[in-house]
Amino acid sequence: MDGMDTRAVTPRVPQEDSQSFKRVYFFKHFLTEEDWNARHDYHVQKRRLHMQYLHGEGIQDGMRQMRVRQTSTPSLKVEITPGIATDDLGNELCVQSLEAATIELDKLQLPTTVYIKITYQEMASDRVRLADGRVENKYFRETYRFVVSEKPAMNSQLELARVALSADCVSVRNPADPLSPGLNEIDMRYRRNQPCNRNIDMDTRIRLLKLLYERKRSFDRVGGHARLGAVASIGQSFLVLAELIEANVIKEQSVGDILDFFRQMDEHMVSAVMANVDERVLERPEWQKHLGNCYAFRQLVLDPTKTPMQKLSMALVQMEKLSFSYAHLERLIGNERRIYLPNQVKPLPRVYPITSNWDFVKVWSAEMPEVFEIDELEWLRMGELNVTNEASERRYKFRISESRDAWKNRQRLHFPDGSLIEDTGVAHEGGFSEIVISHVIPDTHFAIIRMMDYARGDYELMINVNGVDVGISRCEGFDRRWRWRNWPFVIPSYFVNDTVLRIRQTPLMADRDVNMFRFWFYQPINW
Repeated sequence: MDGMDTRAVTPRVPQEDSQSFKRVYFFKHFLTEEDWNARHDYHVQKRRLHMQYLHGEGIQDGMRQMRVRQTSTPSLKVEITPGIATDDLGNELCVQSLEAATIELDKLQLPTTVYIKITYQEMASDRVRLADGRVENKYFRETYRFVVSEKPAMNSQLELARVALSADCVSVRNPADPLSPGLNEIDMRYRRNQPCNRNIDMDTRIRLLKLLYERKRSFDRVGGHARLGAVASIGQSFLVLAELIEANVIKEQSVGDILDFFRQMDEHMVSAVMANVDERVLERPEWQKHLGNCYAFRQLVLDPTKTPMQKLSMALVQMEKLSFSYAHLERLIGNERRIYLPNQVKPLPRVYPITSNWDFVKVWSAEMPEVFEIDELEWLRMGELNVTNEASERRYKFRISESRDAWKNRQRLHFPDGSLIEDTGVAHEGGFSEIVISHVIPDTHFAIIRMMDYARGDYELMINVNGVDVGISRCEGFDRRWRWRNWPFVIPSYFVNDTVLRIRQTPLMADRDVNMFRFWFYQPINW
């Protein structure tokens, strides 16, 4: 090309007093020992310069590599896990297998603080005898050694951990709180960290983003449960992490923190559900499966024998399994319709009509099931009141007040399917009966099913919840032959505004008595 000298350029050799690096330039018959050693020294010095000034001193991803931990049985020996570090001269220290160091108490004046350090070391190796009788080393092994002493790290040493030993120390152990280690506990707060500059790969980014948005949706739906609003709030954290990953600013060194973030969010969810949801829900197989998946993921994330990058592929698979169990959890207790802004009026129904879908419940002659489906809802039994059973009446604070008359009666009657059932109940004229029910899920329909003698029907009960009239339970018709019935009434979710409901039943027809033998209470778990 015009203006360009196409002749080979001969490298310029710096003057002897120059501070520049001298790079070997080969030519014919250039084969002396000095030449070869100069060639290797050049590359060693350039590598150390690069590490020293462009990467700096420290342990690569220092909180997860070259960790110091107690042995399986606490003693004065500690384990050091594999990892890579660079000292202040640019020397690389590569620990490739599990190592150990021992604190020798007989060399210390207790109480004191000991420092566990690592330092670079070169060792001549592979000795050979030459033909002229001289002995030379073919290689220098770049290695390291551990130092345990009362002196802080100095002279190109790197601190791995320190331990404040008590006067009566007999062993050292992992800290109960890594941010505030106590006496005889391994303290890794003062390690110098060297960050990794590699971004996570594209496939991992895509899978993590998918998981983050799935978790956000799950936390939103579960947070729709009236007693789990905090779950929806903390679920916003998934969006923050997703934005960082989409911006491609997350490095490989953060993989461990990302996995631990998912673990902690799972544990927040578990704690919130177990503290606020009825125990009958927690016995469901969907919840038990979710707990098992959370436990497996936790064991993987906290496994000290693997680095975060070694755990990553297995962790992604386990998190994808958790996405399926979260989907079941959404169906079990989730509802995005109940996520409210502060002071927002709750868009909950005030009426729940009893349709013909409930007719099979009215004539159900067997024990009431744990779960049944009506109106596309899965109703879970929340409790049972056996009237005239003293323990059951005390539990639900059952009482009849202000009645003109009240009496017990024992009936041996048939259901329409011919089943003969004998039971004892109570009846009253005038006044009202009252039941107090605890552990209710607010903002969720609440069904009351009352077992009754249907020989005299055609009466109405005003249902009052926590001082508010919520609707009329109409007992229509009668049957003097097949006299047992289970009469349902659903308190609409708008009026289920507390975890404790005081339910009052007041007859609206003064000349009619009201009889009751048993009550069953249900709430939908997938509303």
